[in-house]
Amino acid sequence: MIAILTGGTSSEREIALQSAQTVKGALESDYDVRVYDLPQDLDRFLRERKEIAVAVPVFHGRGGEDGTIQGFLKTLGIPFLFSNVEACAVGMNKALTKALMARTSVRTPEARVVRDGEQVVFECPVVVKPIDGGSTIGMSVVKEPMQLNRALEIAFQHADQVLVEQYIEGDEYTVGVIDEAGRSVALPVIAIRAKGGFFDFESKYKAGAMAEEICPAPIPDDLARRLQSSAVTAHRAVGARHLSRSDFIVDRTGTIWFLEINMIPGLTQNSLIPKSLRASGRDLGGVFHGWIEDCLK
Repeated sequence: MIAILTGGTSSEREIALQSAQTVKGALESDYDVRVYDLPQDLDRFLRERKEIAVAVPVFHGRGGEDGTIQGFLKTLGIPFLFSNVEACAVGMNKALTKALMARTSVRTPEARVVRDGEQVVFECPVVVKPIDGGSTIGMSVVKEPMQLNRALEIAFQHADQVLVEQYIEGDEYTVGVIDEAGRSVALPVIAIRAKGGFFDFESKYKAGAMAEEICPAPIPDDLARRLQSSAVTAHRAVGARHLSRSDFIVDRTGTIWFLEINMIPGLTQNSLIPKSLRASGRDLGGVFHGWIEDCLK
C-alpha cells in the first residue's frame, strides 16, 4: 500500500491537500493508495502502518517539509519519497541553504538573519521573508526604509527568525530537478512573469491569476543550460533526493542569483513541477513510479 501523508498545520495546508489529490490521481491506477490527513488521521495511520510499503509525504511548509515528518517516518521504519531528514532541514532554512550555496559557483544575494526585537538598519531595497516559510507567505519587497518595520512585523507573524536579503532586480526563473535512473536531471526552465511585479501566493496557486508561467522559458539555450546546471548544483548541495525546485533571478548582466530551494514543491494542477514535467515529455505517474520502485529496493 502507498500512503500519502498530507495536510499538516502550516499556512500552506490547503495547498498540500490539493497537491495530495494530484499525486493520488497519478498513482491510484497502479497502486493501492490511501490518503492520511495529519494530524487528524494520525491514529488511523498508526493502526495501518504495517500495511504501508512506501509513504509519500506531501506537505508544504513547517512541520512537513523541514524534516519533522521525515524523522517520524524513519523512526517507524517506513520508507518514504523525497529528501531525507537532514536535507529537508537544511533546504527549509533559507539561511543555511544560502551558506551552502556560497561554497559553490552559484551566487546568492547577501543576507542577514534577524531575530524578533532586534534593532536593524538596512540599505533598501531588500526582501524580507520568514527564514523557513514558503509560497511567499509573510514575504515583502521593501523599497523605502519607512516600510521596513512593517515588513518585519508581517514576517515575524510566521517565524521567529527572518531573513533580510539584498534585492536583485531582474527576471525570475524556476527550475525543477528530478532523480532519474541514478542521475539528477534538470527539467525545462520556467519563466515567471508576475503582472504585479511580485510572484505572490495568489499568483502561484489561483488559476488565471496575476502571473504568466512560461515553460519552456523563451530564453537563449546557454542561459537555460546555466540555470539548469545551477539547479542541479543546489539539489546536490543540500543533499536533495527525488525532487527539488530552485528559484533564481537573472540580472541585467546575465548573472544568475540563487534565491531558495523547495524540498517538496507544489504538485497541484496549477503548480510548476507538473507543468515542467509535461514540457519534458514525462508523466507524473511514471516519475513517481520510478521513485517508489527506488524506495522499495
